[in-house]
Amino acid sequence: MAEVRQVDHSGLKTGMAATIILLILAFVFNSPLLVALVALAQLMGATGSAYAPYALLYKNVVRPSGLVKPHVIADNPEPHRFAMLVGGVFNLAATLALLAGLPALAWVLVGVVVVLANLNFWLNFCMGCWMYYQLNRFGVPGFNQAPIKEQSS
Repeated sequence: MAEVRQVDHSGLKTGMAATIILLILAFVFNSPLLVALVALAQLMGATGSAYAPYALLYKNVVRPSGLVKPHVIADNPEPHRFAMLVGGVFNLAATLALLAGLPALAWVLVGVVVVLANLNFWLNFCMGCWMYYQLNRFGVPGFNQAPIKEQSS
């Protein structure tokens, strides 16, 4: 029997909320530094680093405070990490665009990340996860995890 893999979606939502808030603040204050910090946090999360800022925020602040209860479900972590990677790449590109004097391009890239993070936060639709599973379906190397089938009782 295959191992049942699990993901705490409350941890993921903590990262989404932090991303949304920080990127809106970055726009309001026209801050390449905030965009770069979000990119770094997302890229570290994508690697599964033990020092990923959003994971540490959830593990050490949000969960212990009781603000949010864990919501652990059968799921693959790889699609979520891929989604963080895509967001991190967009925000890294936005940082470079801001530093290169291309603010319109930068804020469009940031806007895409904010919209997709909101879509996932509020409606539980992860575009990066959907992309991952499509790449898996088409047999692209490295995209090895298929969607977990729901158990019927």
